[in-house]
Amino acid sequence: MKREYPLLCLLILGAGLISLFAEQTDLLIYDRDLDFPLEGALVQIVGTDQSLTSDSEGRVTLTLSGEKGRTVCLISFPGYDPVRLPLTAGDNGGTRVNLVLSGIIEGEELVVEREAPGETEEETGVSVVMDREEMDTTANIGLVEDVMSTIKTLPGVSFTGGWDAQPSIRGGYPEEMAASLDGFYVTYPFHWGGANSIFNPNMVDSAKLSHGIYSARYGRALSGILEINTKDPDEPEARVDGAVSTSSADLFIQMPTGKNSGLFAGGKVTYLETARLLYPQEMSDITTIPYIRDFYAKWQIRPAETVQVYLNGFLGSDGVGMDAVTEDEEGFSTRTRFDYDYINSFLAGGADWSPSDDLFISFTGGVNSNVMHMDFSSVDSGTREYSPEFLALYGGILGLSAGDTYSIDGLAFTGKEDLNITQGQVKFTAEKLTEKDNVLVMGTEHVIRHMAQKGDYSGWYPTYHEGTGTFTLNHESFSTDVKGNNSWNPAVFFIREQGSDRSRFSSEIGVRAEHYYIWNEDFSMHALPVVNPRATLTWRALENGNRLDSMDLTLGSGIFSYFSLNADMLEKEYGIEDWTVSPNRALFSIVGTELNWSGEWKLSAETYYKYYLDRLVLTTDDGGGSDPSQLYYNTDGKGHVWGFDMMLQRKRGKKWDGYLSYSFIWARYFNPSNTETATEDSSALGGEPLDRWFYPYYHRYHSLNMVFNWRFSPGWTFSVLGSLATGAPRSETGDISLYYADYGGTPIEQYARQSTYSDSLRNGISVPVDLRLSYGRYGRNSKVYTEWYAGIEDIFVNLYQPAANSTFNSNTGKENRDTSADFSIGMPIPSFGVKVSY
Repeated sequence: MKREYPLLCLLILGAGLISLFAEQTDLLIYDRDLDFPLEGALVQIVGTDQSLTSDSEGRVTLTLSGEKGRTVCLISFPGYDPVRLPLTAGDNGGTRVNLVLSGIIEGEELVVEREAPGETEEETGVSVVMDREEMDTTANIGLVEDVMSTIKTLPGVSFTGGWDAQPSIRGGYPEEMAASLDGFYVTYPFHWGGANSIFNPNMVDSAKLSHGIYSARYGRALSGILEINTKDPDEPEARVDGAVSTSSADLFIQMPTGKNSGLFAGGKVTYLETARLLYPQEMSDITTIPYIRDFYAKWQIRPAETVQVYLNGFLGSDGVGMDAVTEDEEGFSTRTRFDYDYINSFLAGGADWSPSDDLFISFTGGVNSNVMHMDFSSVDSGTREYSPEFLALYGGILGLSAGDTYSIDGLAFTGKEDLNITQGQVKFTAEKLTEKDNVLVMGTEHVIRHMAQKGDYSGWYPTYHEGTGTFTLNHESFSTDVKGNNSWNPAVFFIREQGSDRSRFSSEIGVRAEHYYIWNEDFSMHALPVVNPRATLTWRALENGNRLDSMDLTLGSGIFSYFSLNADMLEKEYGIEDWTVSPNRALFSIVGTELNWSGEWKLSAETYYKYYLDRLVLTTDDGGGSDPSQLYYNTDGKGHVWGFDMMLQRKRGKKWDGYLSYSFIWARYFNPSNTETATEDSSALGGEPLDRWFYPYYHRYHSLNMVFNWRFSPGWTFSVLGSLATGAPRSETGDISLYYADYGGTPIEQYARQSTYSDSLRNGISVPVDLRLSYGRYGRNSKVYTEWYAGIEDIFVNLYQPAANSTFNSNTGKENRDTSADFSIGMPIPSFGVKVSY
């Protein structure tokens, strides 16, 4: 018997040593909605056979190893969505786990482990997905809460600053990104001329930015597709979500409309009109207070186990108007009038049908309407004496002397535009599972668009004469009148998908063929048909390693095309022949990798190259005095884009989470002049240079974004959102020059300066930082969840603003050097809000 004592001592000693390197922690498992403990919840330790159940207080006590690494728990309870929770030694306080009711489960086995929302849709080298929880802090801040505020922080997206929801995607022009809502293309989904998008975070379930080699299922874009997936009305009981913020109110309701159907409806209304009550004098010049009025509804029904049908409807409007008069110390006044109204509406629907286990069929269709009216004018008037400088230069020639005066009455810049676009579309897709993890996809898509546009622009503009180094003042005008152009864009696509997210190798090889046809009453044109092959290959190089959960490597390449909205304006007068015009096309190649570890960390890095094969270039001349300017076209534009971007993300940490994204972009374009029609006064529409390589106006070499969410106490979240971006191109400007102008036979004094494109000059670095603090909780024994938040945007704006070229008064020559390259009201912008869910 004595020989057993050493063994017993070793066991006791071993137990003591283990206790030194192990710690205990408690999990408190609660029903999130009703705020009561769940007895009998199952807690499984991943990688072991160990499982525990919670007591009457919802408590489970776990022993965590002190060794380097994490313990991952799977927590489940019948009828609730399961939760995957990583824990580390040191987490020795009580951790509360809130489970969410997932509905009644009848006759089905509860799936304990599931993928994080959006994880199966996100693909290296193809797309980035953000679900509504990840967008909570980045989208719900500012005067108007907007999903695009989140999208602008993702890798590959160039910094735009505030008041601009149309970013450049991987070096492409902003209009090269298309947007879809539940698979339906939405035309110009923006408010206030592009300041904000129509994608309200309270109606969005997830946002997927496909800016790599995305599937041949999609077209009508060169640089990316933004896929918005709205919330499904699948709540078993009525649910109400309301929000009131600094400038708007939201209300959305979900309710069942039958055994297998539901309705999700609501909208947004801004109420900046209340500001007039607080500042009646300051806002007396605002004839139409900036407004947004949006309504959205989605109805969904499952008439059979294998069939789902849905309808989407949206009606949105926005506008602003002003009529203001400003006066300067020189005796001149400027009256500025502006009126803008925009209506965007669509009705769309679709159906998904699985007639068998290996066949899936989907259909999408609908109609989108865009109606825009804009009218503006800026008119200078007044009387002043000729300055001594003007008299010294021109007094003798013009017979003027000290004390002489001149008058300006109606030196104007005016513009008026009306735009009406109606777009219909249908899409049919069939997917066939041929064998395990092998899918064949085929489909067809048709988009028909009708456009009517009328625009008239005129004004007095200085013209620089390089030979003499002097300026003259000329009246120029430009007009368009498209009475009713129609375009038809049919497409077919074939795809072979192999593998899944569990496969060592997976691939997608596809091809998309497209054609464009434009016609009106006296004109028709067939564009060149295009065939766009695309392919991606992903290799799971490592899985379930000692340090890494997985490592993926991806290669991809493809051709993308789209017919720009400007091309829809082509008419008979341009003398275009059939089968000569090509849509904009680009060859895009990418290499990427993704690393995942500890169940919550992800690092992705991608590098790419894009070559523009064909690109539409519109050029104009100066109109030759009173004659209207002429518009010319060619499709020989070229471009090269190279870039690298990465993202380091921690998802849903217990105490903190967030991400860092970085993008480097090199983008150069070439606009050739039309040698048959161009003159020495021709320029690209928008002022871009001709016959030389250049950086586009939006280009920035570097964009760095940080999103940090700190949950320092139960219910509290403190968020920091910061960006650092190098400046966009800045033109090279000369000295402000005094010159004599003939205004209706009267000699008047004017000032101008020459501005030319520069390859080297840049605006200042942008470094906006936003802060947000929120507190949310469920009431005791209540289903009502309330969240309060306060935010402030651009907190350092009074200390630093990125430098830009100065501005000046063309009548007096007075220069204003207090200019900023970013949108700013000269002070940090506060925002407040409260959200209530039931």
